Amino acid sequence: MQQRNNIKNLIDLRVWLVLVFSVTSFNFASATDFSFSIYGGFNKAGHSSVSFAGAFEDYGINTGKYSVEGWEGKSFESPIYYGYRMGFPLSNKPALKIAIDFNHSKVKAKRLPGNLKRLEFTDGLNTLTLNLLYTFENFFDFKANVSPYVGAGFGLAYPHVDVEGVPGKNGKTYDYQHTGFAYQLMVGMEHKLANSWKTFAEYRITYTPIDADLKGGGSIKTDILNNQVSIGLGYIF
Repeated sequence: MQQRNNIKNLIDLRVWLVLVFSVTSFNFASATDFSFSIYGGFNKAGHSSVSFAGAFEDYGINTGKYSVEGWEGKSFESPIYYGYRMGFPLSNKPALKIAIDFNHSKVKAKRLPGNLKRLEFTDGLNTLTLNLLYTFENFFDFKANVSPYVGAGFGLAYPHVDVEGVPGKNGKTYDYQHTGFAYQLMVGMEHKLANSWKTFAEYRITYTPIDADLKGGGSIKTDILNNQVSIGLGYIF
């Protein structure tokens, strides 16, 4: 397991270096165009199966693939759905923007496989992504300061893994882990309220293939396709 964690950490480090290099290599506009946004909303994940390996002794579940009959979002239970975003327009192409986005959502298994006590990522199916956004400026003929945009992103998933074994077993995992990459697509509308303020509404779909270690031995794998609707407020510096 230690070797497995070391490999994950090495991959994560390489991804971080790529993200940092990508941000610093772009030709950004002046510092006054930097924006910071916060947003809330809700999420709903699609159906997916979960696979366990080597977890019978501590968790009481056989190696194999199981259905959870879908995932619950629990977006309005503490900690609620939220996110932060920093945006940097490109100086030579102002319609393009680089955005660093942190997103906190959650999912919980609707049905526990193999009589487990718990299976959820409710302290966060957290992602940190580097995104490229394109805004269709002057898209509408009327002067409403409303602009649609599309975007795509890539980064890391850092969920809180919460798995507890069947009654009579002592297996319990309750910690944050680097579990793989995160990929997302988004489409939204942005409305400028004034020179320094803006609001936006957005739909995004995020794909997070999760490969997590279980404390005491074994692993769990699942692919979360997370549909999200967000409404946010941003300030332009």
